[in-house]
Amino acid sequence: MEFKENGAVDLQHGSMKVQKCWSPPGPPSKPLDGLKVFNSLSGTKVPFQTNDGTRKVTWYNCGPTVYDSAHIGHARNYLTFDIIRRIMEDYFGYEIRYVMNITDIDDKIIHRARRNYLLNQYLSTVGSYLEKVQQDLESHFPVEIAKQRKKVEEAEIELSNSVSGLQKKTLDEKVKQEQLKLNKLEEALKLVQEKVKEANALGGQEGIKILLSPGATDVLTSRLDAEGGSEVTDHAIFRSHAAKYEKEFFEDMASLGVRPPTYLTRVTGYVDKIIAYVENIIDRGLAYVANGSVYFDTKAFIDAGNTYGKLNPWAVGSAGLASESEANFDTTEKKNKSDFALWKASKSGEPFWDSPWGLGRPGWHIECSAMASDIIGQTMDIHSGGNDLQFPHHDNELAQAEAYYGCSQWVNYFFHSGHLAIDGLKMSKSLKNFITIKQGLELFTARQLRFLFVIQLWDKPMTFSKEVMDIALAREQKFKTFFQEVQILLRQMNVNDNQRWGEEERTLSKKFLNAEDQVRQRLEDNFDTPGALNVLLDLVSELYSYRDKQVRVNLNIHLVKEIALFVTKILGVFGLSDAGKGEIGWGTLPGSAGVPSGNLETVLGPYLDAMASFRDQVRAGAREAKQDKILSLADNFRDYTMVDLGVRLEDRLDGSTWKLDDPITLRAERDENLKKAIEEKRLKLERSRDRQVKDLEKWEAAAKDPRDLFKGRITEFSAFDEDGMPTHDVKGVEITASSRKVKLKKDMDAAKKAHGNFKSKLATNPDFLENLRSELRETEAKINSL
Repeated sequence: MEFKENGAVDLQHGSMKVQKCWSPPGPPSKPLDGLKVFNSLSGTKVPFQTNDGTRKVTWYNCGPTVYDSAHIGHARNYLTFDIIRRIMEDYFGYEIRYVMNITDIDDKIIHRARRNYLLNQYLSTVGSYLEKVQQDLESHFPVEIAKQRKKVEEAEIELSNSVSGLQKKTLDEKVKQEQLKLNKLEEALKLVQEKVKEANALGGQEGIKILLSPGATDVLTSRLDAEGGSEVTDHAIFRSHAAKYEKEFFEDMASLGVRPPTYLTRVTGYVDKIIAYVENIIDRGLAYVANGSVYFDTKAFIDAGNTYGKLNPWAVGSAGLASESEANFDTTEKKNKSDFALWKASKSGEPFWDSPWGLGRPGWHIECSAMASDIIGQTMDIHSGGNDLQFPHHDNELAQAEAYYGCSQWVNYFFHSGHLAIDGLKMSKSLKNFITIKQGLELFTARQLRFLFVIQLWDKPMTFSKEVMDIALAREQKFKTFFQEVQILLRQMNVNDNQRWGEEERTLSKKFLNAEDQVRQRLEDNFDTPGALNVLLDLVSELYSYRDKQVRVNLNIHLVKEIALFVTKILGVFGLSDAGKGEIGWGTLPGSAGVPSGNLETVLGPYLDAMASFRDQVRAGAREAKQDKILSLADNFRDYTMVDLGVRLEDRLDGSTWKLDDPITLRAERDENLKKAIEEKRLKLERSRDRQVKDLEKWEAAAKDPRDLFKGRITEFSAFDEDGMPTHDVKGVEITASSRKVKLKKDMDAAKKAHGNFKSKLATNPDFLENLRSELRETEAKINSL
């Protein structure tokens, strides 16, 4: 890759080079700071500066298409840009005018709303007719599977015909996605076939519920849509569907702590302005009308000296990539295969609006161009979205806006968040390999999910997995422990009385100042949050080393507090803490009704200190008097009373100390520790039981008369002498004297000795055998009670 003075970058595209052109914004001037960002338009990291040279930033972020619940892949986009926005606003001091849209008219919304409506109608009609549902599934699964196989074949053909390395890579991903959809369909069919017997046994509506897995429901609704979709004409069906998921989306964003946009736009509120926008492009000769639809003329746009496909030039010409998320992309109405719809003529079963070209609705790409232009204007500083939107959506947005304004650079910086993959492929609703945000928040806290993205480079692909989440959880725990340890020091020491400055303090102070510089360098280098987080963790380690070297009374607690406040500040910049000025820690404590943790510690501190002191006294007295009951009461106070209050009491050599923590976390830790303790107790009791069993078996054998030792072995012997020694084997053959002397006599002597020991034991304790049995029963009862 070669970066040129004018911002152009040469990229290899098959056997030729394609130039990505970008010009630094505004008049030549020195950037306000050292911030460099990865700009998709240049394909490189470039200095960031606003169009007017001030700290006022215009930013448009592509919002959601509200057709279903948002998943963790969406969180990757919105949380990532929330983190970057916070860094720019709270660290670098930019004033951001943040605009986001809601796509509430779209092919996906129309199809999902229509199919949900038709499914409800269908289920109300078939009632409990299980056979009807079964027949419809059996007849339509083959149709859907055949359609999907065709899509796989088409994707494979386009992949084989591709000559560009970058295009091949993307088309290879598309083949895998289409193959996964086929696999999911086949799995859904297999599941239905396996559930038929169970469904028939239940019958009626219960049986129907068994058959209708999500995959089977998709197949059924596809059939219903093909048969009756054109009859769905009520606009309220589509609007209510979009409104439901828009509300859910913003609830998810609030749960994740994502800052709301400065301005929010909806397509349904912009149809008139979108129509005017399209008219302008037609008037400029860069779009044309065909049978009530309007298409962007990519050839005319290029012939006029413009660049089409600025972000992904290698994707231009690929029908498979250009048609992404756009139904009915292939049509004979278009002049060129790369042309795309600005306005779609009305079809039966779709919402519509009146326009100069007849009834219809906006195309997918035009909405963002029109809405962003209306609020921001001819030039914007930043445009952002997921990496998968680069082509065709963002490339088409750029073409439309630059055609509308007659300009060459509508967007100065394009930010694209990296894919979030699961099972090797992008997390996606269509691929059915997703975890919704609500499901994610049942498994992890909002802070833990934010940590997941802070520890990743924002513009690189990442994987959602247990291993990656474990790293995020470990990072959170390290900072949690740090805050707790600092709070303990601050409670036990007086900031004003500890201002000692020796060699250790000067060394730590230098490392602190260096850490401040390193954090700035990391954030200036394309918002390198994982790098900045590592700097903080190194600083925490340095503070621990300082603490461990110094006698507590010699600690400069003012310096400790200053470092802790800095760590809190940077975590706050990332949205991981909302602690107020002068507060240390996470800020709002989960489960504390929104009361900041700093205030909690101030209010509750004296009471908690008194409780900890009381517990120390009780424990000391119990040890002296060996009163286990008092110790047990003290431990129950620690493990239950205080845990429910969100207080972690820890026993240390110099007494108890406390830390505020999430009661849910504390209960989980306590329960896990109790589980381990019970398991250890069980193993100990089982080992004791095994010893008791062996001991009892030994004494019960010893209690028997030695003369009866061999008489029970009728498969070996048939005759015995008066002492019980065998004289003949089982076949009546006399046993030789030597055999009896060598082997049998040895066993008899051992039995006599054991019996003698038994009698001696019995003489001193007549109940000892019954006592052994009683002890064994008690041990088994204890095991069963666990």
